[in-house]
Amino acid sequence: MNRGRRIDFESDLGLEKSRFSPMLELSYRFNDNHLLALNALTLHRSAATREVIRGFEFDWEGQTYRAQSDARVSSRLDIDIYQLFYGYSLWRSEDLLLVGTLGMHVMDIKAQMSGELSLVSDNLDIANVREAEETLTAPLPDLGLMGYWQITPRWEAVLSAQYFQLKVDDYKGRLIDLRAQVNRAITDRFDIGIAWQYYRLTVDHERAASGIDLRFSYQGPTLLFQYRFF
Repeated sequence: MNRGRRIDFESDLGLEKSRFSPMLELSYRFNDNHLLALNALTLHRSAATREVIRGFEFDWEGQTYRAQSDARVSSRLDIDIYQLFYGYSLWRSEDLLLVGTLGMHVMDIKAQMSGELSLVSDNLDIANVREAEETLTAPLPDLGLMGYWQITPRWEAVLSAQYFQLKVDDYKGRLIDLRAQVNRAITDRFDIGIAWQYYRLTVDHERAASGIDLRFSYQGPTLLFQYRFF
């Protein structure tokens, strides 16, 4: 039994390591220098019941749970990421545009384990439980730069980088968000795009009863749908 170790939902509990998820982004430009944008990304993954290879204990909402080495446990991890940001044009030419951004990422997390679990007190199993569930909302502001290249009237390339590290109330976190994308204008208002995105978020929640220490990252292709209001 390994007490208090980190639980990796992928290697320990068999969660899917890859999944294709669309991103929806709405943007609003007013005059030549200002931009407001909202985007959302949904990453919902689950793992069917599997036998735990190494037993472990974990704290969840002030309770300690135990999974024995031969226990059968299923898991689910739902992560929804929302970003709202304001952009201001720092420099422009005929085909190029550089924008500075200030915004907020909000990550809604729901983690769930079910199966053969025990509730533990003073290192003794006191009850069998079927499910443990935790929800967390992790907000984090960010600063960034975005570069636009208008290749043709219909094709556009975009590079963006956002970073921030901050302690807010009970949260201490760091965010890195990098994206390279190509957009194709379908109409004057609607674009479709494909992007390669790298996203890493670390959050420490210092509320003693929660026992939360989050390390989350993803990378891969993202399908984007964009609608402009103007």
